[in-house]
Amino acid sequence: MNFPIPRLFDYAASYVSYKKRISQLLNIDTKEIAKLYAELQNSDFMQEMIKKTSIKVSFCDLSMLSILRAPSIYVLCRLVQPQIVVETGVCAGFSSAFILYALKKNNAGRLYSIDLPNQPGQEISNGKPVGWIISEELKERWELILGASNEKLFPLLSKLGKIDIFYHDSEHSYNNMWFEFNSAWESLKSGGLLLSDDITENKAFADFCQIKNCRRTKLFKLGIIKK
Repeated sequence: MNFPIPRLFDYAASYVSYKKRISQLLNIDTKEIAKLYAELQNSDFMQEMIKKTSIKVSFCDLSMLSILRAPSIYVLCRLVQPQIVVETGVCAGFSSAFILYALKKNNAGRLYSIDLPNQPGQEISNGKPVGWIISEELKERWELILGASNEKLFPLLSKLGKIDIFYHDSEHSYNNMWFEFNSAWESLKSGGLLLSDDITENKAFADFCQIKNCRRTKLFKLGIIKK
């Protein structure tokens, strides 16, 4: 992990306080949050994900298996108990798999994913199909829409009506993030969550939060807003 000193401090601060940050945002006891992280870490699902990817999870790990990334998305989905989740960006399917596993544990909900395959940064899939890491048993709650989010997101949101959680992990340009945040915000239920990966890429997340004056927190690269 080779960060400038300010970003290293930011990462370390998030790492030691992630449960507290979620607790303060959602007004949920940290003990309940800790139980859900433990539930995931002790699950066969987590062991399967580690085996499939050969990722060694540690303090220095910034992969999607880092405690500050997909596992936190899992916990948020378990806490919110969403009926409808929309995400942009799938690639191998890390976030999709964790969301779908949370929906399975909730015994409710459906995930709609938009992905434009074969883009820069998707080399981890190594020629495999979109969502290859997702097990077949989790796919019954999943609908995959292939295409660019600037073409597919608005029609999907119009069809779905109100949604409970939106997660951005597609192209991390300022314009695309701004477009997705604003599009999803209109469809997000009161009390719903807007999540974004890679908020350190540009100021789109910070600018959006400032304009909306919304309740939010961040776990290093993962931004979380409660509407």
